[in-house]
Amino acid sequence: MFKKKVATLLASVLLITSSFPVISSAAAEFSKDLEKDELKVSPDPTEEQSSEESVSNEADSQETETSTKTSTETEETTEETIENPDAEIIGEAPVEEEPSQDYSTPYAAALPNDPNIINIDKVFQNPIGDSTSILEGGRLLQLNPAAKSQRGAIWSKKPINLLSDFTFKSYLYLGDQQGNAGDGMTFTLTNDDRMTSAPDQVIGSTGMGIGSYSTRSGQPYLRKSLSVEFDTYKNQGSADRMDDEVGGDTGGRGHVAFVTPKENNNNYSGEHSGVTVAPTNLSNGTWRMLIVQWDAASKQLMYNLEGVGSASYTVDDLNAKFGSTNVYWGFTSSTGGKYQENALAMTQIPSHVQSLAELRVNEGEFATEVEAAENDKITIKNKLNVANELNIQHHQFAEDRQPQVSIELPPKLMYEEGSLTVDGQKVAPEDISIDNSRITLDLYNYLVLEQDMAIELTAKLQGTTPEEVLAMNFEYSEEAELIQRSNQATIKVAKPKDKTITVFYKDLLTDQDIADPKPITGLIGANYQESPVDVAGFVFKNDSGNAEGVFAEDSQDIYFYYRTGELYISEAPSQVSFGTNKISNTSLIKFGEVDQGLRIMDERKEGAWRLQLKQAQPLTNGTVEMPEVLSFVTDSGTAKIGAAAITIAESEQKAETDLSGLLDHTNQRGIQTEIPVEYQRTGTFKGMLSWSLEDVPAN
Repeated sequence: MFKKKVATLLASVLLITSSFPVISSAAAEFSKDLEKDELKVSPDPTEEQSSEESVSNEADSQETETSTKTSTETEETTEETIENPDAEIIGEAPVEEEPSQDYSTPYAAALPNDPNIINIDKVFQNPIGDSTSILEGGRLLQLNPAAKSQRGAIWSKKPINLLSDFTFKSYLYLGDQQGNAGDGMTFTLTNDDRMTSAPDQVIGSTGMGIGSYSTRSGQPYLRKSLSVEFDTYKNQGSADRMDDEVGGDTGGRGHVAFVTPKENNNNYSGEHSGVTVAPTNLSNGTWRMLIVQWDAASKQLMYNLEGVGSASYTVDDLNAKFGSTNVYWGFTSSTGGKYQENALAMTQIPSHVQSLAELRVNEGEFATEVEAAENDKITIKNKLNVANELNIQHHQFAEDRQPQVSIELPPKLMYEEGSLTVDGQKVAPEDISIDNSRITLDLYNYLVLEQDMAIELTAKLQGTTPEEVLAMNFEYSEEAELIQRSNQATIKVAKPKDKTITVFYKDLLTDQDIADPKPITGLIGANYQESPVDVAGFVFKNDSGNAEGVFAEDSQDIYFYYRTGELYISEAPSQVSFGTNKISNTSLIKFGEVDQGLRIMDERKEGAWRLQLKQAQPLTNGTVEMPEVLSFVTDSGTAKIGAAAITIAESEQKAETDLSGLLDHTNQRGIQTEIPVEYQRTGTFKGMLSWSLEDVPAN
């Protein structure tokens, strides 16, 4: 027999009517519409009557409130004046009065006097937005001029591989607005899927978003990205609160930090890592040297901003963070009511070189990590690709840059003389130099730009011990300066023994298996990593703490624990606002604006659900009651909201169902009030609505 379950939530509704006009933007706009339609009631000789309708949080109300289930509360008070707070744009620095300025100057920052500044006009894709420009013959990247409401982004033409180290060096200019600057810029690594399909869309929100983040749900942001932000405006208000967690910046000097762009970055905490607060204003008219480095072995991204400080951020899982080991690099910026010029002059870009080190044992397959035994032949390969970012001739490039590749072999790898080749061709002895265990190849006669080159040499493994790990990488240099270090390739001498453990999937309460156990086997010393599987009707809760590790003699079985799936309202409005309106000589009709969305979560394996709505308490000011003035309007019809519940939605859909579109007041959907002339009074009316979610049988 089916057993019905009901879950309820309450939401408050507020209706304010006043004899004086409210000077809020919403009220003024609605009042203007009423006057345009000639719906005003003739004023009293001593007092003009008006009806104002708005939502109030029941927690803020000082009047008696009734709460049951999910409710909407209505409250009525008589007000003599209502002040209009300054309008605020979420996430942007507020507008301040200032003398009239001419923002037409293309740029104010003169280039630093450094001959190492490189030409970058062929490095980037077309900029996104109108604010970003490449100036000074390709040597200055201006993300935006010193003007309000700017937003820009620019991305490299080619991705870089995070299995290799890189170093980025640039002079950074953040304007000369001192403590009046906003909002900043970012250096960002991204693997946003739109980079291949719609690259002109790879940009985040303006203002607080700095062209990278989302200022609230539904606003643009960069996917699969990590930003180093140079934030000159501290957003710590109630609406734009992302920087509330940044301590120490009481003077608004600015800060540097790591931020992961996501669907909504506008939170009080959990947004920043590696924060460094500037000791002086970031926007102080000076060029600062910025160094950003990526260490592939430790998976750490590090920044060091001259005169400010340094910090690092570890990316535990490249695929989880970026969806790949390849990322594009670039910059974003924005200004709001406050502004600044954002510009860079680069001396070293995240390499025009891609370098991958791989190993092969005997005649096996190439890999970055291999297992080998004593006397095995090891082939060491460097897949090297050097981009011609200056678009010059190969020999001129080789002559100017003097490119070389080198590798330092671990002591237990014995190089086989004469085995070094480039693309299968033996290298002349005079192009090789050997200093102890470091082997260096002069690439002058072998370099091919814009193509993958295969540099290979062989060595024999001798004198090793079981479970010993030997690591090495290739280094590419130009003019004796390191440009790119490859990933670390490792040889592991493992015991010829394996270990099998079992992965179990259990009901947390009953300890019963809810899916077939799975055995996994690996060599002692090898890594393993297991993840919970999806089980219909259950939700993963926690594990035994050893889902990731290294196979060992005493390795224990892995347990994933699940709870039973539930049906519940994951989000529902707690308030409904009907705005502010003057009393009219016709019925007052208005759609309510809700403070939250409407979402249902069904984690069960089977069954259906029904969402219903009823009026738990009619609109009243304690004296006058407004019966049957609320309705629920959909595209297919209108239903009165009364003491009897009406069905809003019914479905068998699993996981989350978003019903927020049913409460879209801008498209005249959702909760509507229609107040006849005889019920229109000055004051504040309160009411209560009840949302009910029922577990019903599936069809």
